[in-house]
Amino acid sequence: MSTLASDRGFADATPTYSIIPSLLALNEGQTLQTMFHVTGVARGTVLYWAIGGTGITTRDFSAGALSGQFTVNPNAAGSAMVTIAHTLANDLTTEGPETLQIRLFTNAARTLQVGSTVNVSVNDTSRAPAPTYTLSSSVAAVNEGLAVTTTVRTTNVATGTVLYWAL
Repeated sequence: MSTLASDRGFADATPTYSIIPSLLALNEGQTLQTMFHVTGVARGTVLYWAIGGTGITTRDFSAGALSGQFTVNPNAAGSAMVTIAHTLANDLTTEGPETLQIRLFTNAARTLQVGSTVNVSVNDTSRAPAPTYTLSSSVAAVNEGLAVTTTVRTTNVATGTVLYWAL
């Protein structure tokens, strides 16, 4: 669809594309609302948004998609104001701080970006539970020649972790 000013019905309108997050920094478990505000765009134009960043996947969210689209309202003089919401997963996985990158595009392949990328910092409030190790013995004291059984119990230790022991 053409986006020439004469096709939009107003001669001097320059398209504007704004991405306005409710927060620029948030913690895991919080909800981010992002408003897309566009003006001077041909009525009926479909715009595509995406949220990404290094290591950002659907597992980082308990609600909300990584991409979507919206249509400029044909009755709103070439403008649109759309708000989307994402809730960050409180995943109990220590990942360190992350940055969400929110972008807007004019094509479904999301290769023709319009406007500026908006970065939102995510504070990693999750802490993986600390590993614990408990040793117990079958007896408190032993005479020579008798057997002793020692048991090691662990919690929050990754499967496959090798433990070493010595007497």
